[in-house]
Amino acid sequence: MLNVGFINELRLAEMKRLLPYIPPGSRILELGAGTGQQARFLAEHGFEVDAIDLPQSNYAGHLLFPVRHYDGEHIPLESRSVDVVFSSNVLEHVETMPAVMAEFHRVLKRSGIGIHVVPTTSWRLWTFVAGAVSSVLAAARLPRDFVRPPAHSGRARALAGNLRAIVAGLVPSAHGTSREGISELWTFSRRAWIGTFKRYGFDVIEDHPLGLFYSGHMLFAEKLRFRTRERLGHFLGSATRVYVVKRSPASA
Repeated sequence: MLNVGFINELRLAEMKRLLPYIPPGSRILELGAGTGQQARFLAEHGFEVDAIDLPQSNYAGHLLFPVRHYDGEHIPLESRSVDVVFSSNVLEHVETMPAVMAEFHRVLKRSGIGIHVVPTTSWRLWTFVAGAVSSVLAAARLPRDFVRPPAHSGRARALAGNLRAIVAGLVPSAHGTSREGISELWTFSRRAWIGTFKRYGFDVIEDHPLGLFYSGHMLFAEKLRFRTRERLGHFLGSATRVYVVKRSPASA
C-alpha cells in the first residue's frame, strides 16, 4: 500500500542531506516532483523552483506545492534557464531517457549541474527480502481475517488484500523500466548509473550514499526510527545514492 506520509518523511530526511550540493541562489528544475514536498522544501530554503511531473502521477491527489504537468519528454522551460536539474527516485522510471536527457542538456545553463537521487542495489536486495517477510505476515493474517473479518472492510476484501500482499511480496516485480526485478540488482549499481550518465553526455563529479536504510515495502514504516535507519544504512547499505553531474566536455 502506498504510504504517502511515510514516503514524504523519507524524502524530507534525504533533502536535508542534499542541501550542501546545491549552489546558493540556484534556479532549480525538479523532474518528477510527486507531491511537491521536496520542491516546497527547496523553495523554503530560498531557491527558485520549477516542479514538473506526469499528469498520471500517483501523488497527484496529495500536492503540497504547485506541480506543472508535462508530457514525459518536453520540459516546459526555456533553454539555458536553470542552474540545477534535480530528480529524486525518478530516473529509474523514465522510459524516454534519450529525450529527457537531451532536455536536461537544453534547459541547463552552461555552468549548470544535475543532482539525481536514485535507488541502489542494496535497496533492490532488501526490497526482495522485505517482500518475503511481508508475504509471511500476510499469510499469517489469513486465518484471523477469515474467522474475524475486520469491520471496516469485511471478509472478502480482507482476504483478497492478504492474497495480493502474498503475491506482491514473493514475485520479484520490476521497480523501474525493466520487465522483471532481478536485473535491477545490476542496473541500480553505482557502475551502471555512472555508465548511464556518461552515455547521455554527463560526467559524475561527485557521488555519495545518502545513508538511510529502507526498502520498497512499507514493512515497519514509521515504527523504525530514523536514527535506527541511519545505523542500518551503515551496515546493510543505503537505499539511495546521490549523483552530482555536469556536461562532459564533448557535449558542452
